[in-house]
Amino acid sequence: MAKPIFVMRFRDSMTDEEQRHIKDTLFKSPLVDDYHIITMRNNKDEDEFEMYNADKIERQDWNTIVNKLT
Repeated sequence: MAKPIFVMRFRDSMTDEEQRHIKDTLFKSPLVDDYHIITMRNNKDEDEFEMYNADKIERQDWNTIVNKLT
């Protein structure tokens, strides 16, 4: 089964250092076992998340996904 694609758009006000830290944390986390992860800067001052190719998986609670990072 193909892994879903998890797109994370981070707020425009985030510094380059903050974004680098988040990317490093994400790509070292167990999330990469379950998702293809794409990170990018949002043109808005808010974070947005999208999931593609996820029609065959159960919806996961945001806290469950975040807990995989710790």
